[in-house]
Amino acid sequence: MSNEPEWKDANPSTENLPNKGRLIIQLIAGGIALFVLTYVGMRLRHVGLAVGSFTFISGLIMLVRRKQFFYKPGLIVVFCGFLMLLAYQPIGIVKGFAIFFLVIGSIGLVIIGLFKAIKLAWELGKFS
Repeated sequence: MSNEPEWKDANPSTENLPNKGRLIIQLIAGGIALFVLTYVGMRLRHVGLAVGSFTFISGLIMLVRRKQFFYKPGLIVVFCGFLMLLAYQPIGIVKGFAIFFLVIGSIGLVIIGLFKAIKLAWELGKFS
């Protein structure tokens, strides 16, 4: 018998499995949430402005915290909040571009999450 604890993973490539799974869930859920908020905001303008304002302010708070962990997500949240604020204004071409980028961003997040899930399943399948 070896002196290794029982919980130690025999496969070193799966040590970061909880982090990879968490990232996949965050990408897919974030993409779905962004799409739903964009759609609801297009239908109910006041709700869209409130959500956009909240998103923009929470992104700024994430940036002000100055933690390395919050920097990239903070920039993404600020950018999405800014686009949400632009998307629900009565300005024609700016509104169209903002909604386009919000929808493309949400679809992109879901696609990236699915690709990462498939890649993770492929890697785990090779070792079994």
